[in-house]
Amino acid sequence: MMHPSFVLLIVMCLAILVGCAAEAVPVRQWPMGPGPGDVYRDYTFSRRFGEVDPGATHEGAAGMVPRAGSPKRLVVDDLDAAKHAEVSVQYWGGHIGTSDQGFRINGGDWYEIPQPVGTPGAPQLYYRTIVGDNPVQVPLSDLKEGANVFQFKAGPQIRYGFNWGFYWVYSFTTRVYYDASKSHVSGKIASPLTGQSIEENPTISAEIDAAADQVKQVDFIALYDGYDWEGNGIYRQWHWQYKDGRIARHIGTASKPPYRVQWDTMWIPDQLKPVSIMARVVGADGTVYMTPAATDITFARKGRSVKMYKSTHIPERFGVRIGARKSCFIDVPDSLKGITAARLLLHTWSADHAEEIGLNDKKLVDKVGLVHDYSFDYIPVPVELIKSRNKFHVFSTTEHHSAEINWPGPSLLVEFAR
Repeated sequence: MMHPSFVLLIVMCLAILVGCAAEAVPVRQWPMGPGPGDVYRDYTFSRRFGEVDPGATHEGAAGMVPRAGSPKRLVVDDLDAAKHAEVSVQYWGGHIGTSDQGFRINGGDWYEIPQPVGTPGAPQLYYRTIVGDNPVQVPLSDLKEGANVFQFKAGPQIRYGFNWGFYWVYSFTTRVYYDASKSHVSGKIASPLTGQSIEENPTISAEIDAAADQVKQVDFIALYDGYDWEGNGIYRQWHWQYKDGRIARHIGTASKPPYRVQWDTMWIPDQLKPVSIMARVVGADGTVYMTPAATDITFARKGRSVKMYKSTHIPERFGVRIGARKSCFIDVPDSLKGITAARLLLHTWSADHAEEIGLNDKKLVDKVGLVHDYSFDYIPVPVELIKSRNKFHVFSTTEHHSAEINWPGPSLLVEFAR
């Protein structure tokens, strides 16, 4: 028989091991981002601003450094029945390699701004513009009713540096979630219902339990595998963006009854997994309710199929200027027979500075996009150009800003007859 003290020692060791195992897998207290059944309000700061490394020594940063960390005020006017909160930041990643991108509220702890996923190396070494929901959990104790002071920060460039860590914030939103007892407009998806199939360009509708004057808008959002409109490196997600604090790149918005929209599915890829759809119901007072999701929805296309092929071998610092030419690859593992149309879908920043964008050494366009801003653009591709392995390239001799290809690179959308 073991001595009692030895038994106690074993029990204590087991308790420590169990405790360590529990700490190794942090428990998430709530889902990230709004989901079915949530009641919340968005408080958005929608004026773009830049943030600079206070230690930047490049001559172009001289006028910015004194303003590093300048306060931004955001009024949050209702914390009654609040359960938890998030802050979602939409931003251009800035000068390549810029590190330590973060924010704090009312002088509290610093929080890291989430970076894209899936990059082979540090995400700061890839051009990126995050315009989808990008939430960070923050304690309610960080917030107060009334004006809240936000400060943002930037660190030095970790590679490819020229002593000017810098990025832009397009907008940031504080999202306060409330108890279900909070007064809100409610509703449900009316069409399609769970388990149904949809044909091309279906009508999506919702039933709302409120008079029209109590409803500001109804936004329809889908969970599916498609182009990364958000810039976070994730293809299967609830797809939608924030554009100047307003929702974009979702199924569509209805602002009056009957609450229905037509979903343009022309270039939505065929789905290996079922689609889900929910509605974001915004009340006249700004309170938002996410309806229960209609799930297990399938596509029932007739006469055509659409497939999406993703980039591989994406280089760090995928931007071009002063005679640079850079490339990545897009593999098409399926048979090339029956292709009827194709297009490249690009997410860029300042790509108006490009001089040639092409595929398989053939020029498709001179340039796309904007100067000093992000853009999403479709480029038609002649079907005879498509190969099993396709080489995308971009070239420019500009001495101005690089034409940047944002992570996760271009996608090739191909239509097949069937």
